[in-house]
Amino acid sequence: MLGCRHVTSRFFLSVAVLLLTASAWASGPRVSVEAGLEPVMAALSDAYSLPVSASENGAELALSRGSVGWRDSSTVAVTYEAVLTIEVDGPEARAFQRFATSPAGQRSLIEAGLLPASVTITDQDGRTFELAQPVERLASPYALATYLAYAVGAGERIVLGNFLGARDPQGAAAMERIDPRFRELGTVAPEDTTNVEYIATIGPDLVFATAHAEWTAPIEALGIAVIGFSGESPERLREAMRIAGRALGPDAEARAEAWIAYYDHVLASVERSTAGLEAAPRVLFTGTERTRVASGAMYQRALIEAAGGTSVTAHLTGQWNDVDVEQVLSWDPEVILVPPYGRASVEAVLEDPQWQLLDAVQGGRVLRVPKLVAPWDTPVPDSVLAIVWLAEQLHGDLSEVRCESETRFFYERFYGYAISDEEVAALCQP
Repeated sequence: MLGCRHVTSRFFLSVAVLLLTASAWASGPRVSVEAGLEPVMAALSDAYSLPVSASENGAELALSRGSVGWRDSSTVAVTYEAVLTIEVDGPEARAFQRFATSPAGQRSLIEAGLLPASVTITDQDGRTFELAQPVERLASPYALATYLAYAVGAGERIVLGNFLGARDPQGAAAMERIDPRFRELGTVAPEDTTNVEYIATIGPDLVFATAHAEWTAPIEALGIAVIGFSGESPERLREAMRIAGRALGPDAEARAEAWIAYYDHVLASVERSTAGLEAAPRVLFTGTERTRVASGAMYQRALIEAAGGTSVTAHLTGQWNDVDVEQVLSWDPEVILVPPYGRASVEAVLEDPQWQLLDAVQGGRVLRVPKLVAPWDTPVPDSVLAIVWLAEQLHGDLSEVRCESETRFFYERFYGYAISDEEVAALCQP
């Protein structure tokens, strides 16, 4: 019996130690709070699942007034004036940041009167409406807009997505690494992700659609908000980012502004580097067929010019134009760009006898535009990297920004994805 008492004592002592350890482990972070922001702290900490304490000494987080810079991945916006910055990195600090910017965190601040219950949205259809906050469930049948949600930190809210560039095995595998839910988000739906009945069954709060889409009227009749996007220029892409950010809360809005600031930084850096050039290289952007070319109204022209090149098809109107080989020969581009989609390939251009007289073919300057998932030549957040990549291809070491370093930065900053060295090398090679 004496042995049993010792065993029992040791058992209860072990349980007590485990409980104390679990209690210590399950504590929330300590936060230093700027004067006047105590109500923000109180609303968030009251709604959080773990105890959070205000502390001036040894705090892992700081709640203060401020903004989020494009270089700063340690700061998030919790209201339109207050930011939460990691002072000592750790899982508890990261978890509280995620909560503070989540729909649950937004809701706690709305209920406390610290965030608005709705925001005014003017979409790229020109429609203005009030959007209830927070948006918890997002459906994005418009494949380009899906990546806006990821770039502003709202990828976890997607319940249905169309993913441009993810139909091939490499794109699908990369998207699954970025978001392990990818296959269920993109394949449980019918082939046509604009199926109104299906969208209604998954109950989104918000739908991202292409501008002027005819199928969205029945969705809106069900009381589901729809934002129309159309971003075929740098200006429209900036606007699309701002609209997506505005719809998805203070941190999403701050991240949208951070991306815009980064985009403008890249444009300015390349412009400075190429300002003294006597002539910009002549560039042809081909489509899914060799003689299908991008018009001057398309986003591809803007990318070429931003990278310090001249689009030989800048004078064409409309969208993709079909031309003959004689026309291509008259343009005689120095560089030919091939998209990473459709049946297009570098080999098809290089092996075509009719194209052998072109400067680009003779000089081996036929290049495939990169993509991790979304093609870099399309109006998605990733397209900022197309400018960096193409500037490097056209001008070598002249550019201030380099493909490898910017690619690592971009995916970590805007997708929260730690891209591998192998992926970077594959994307940035000629």
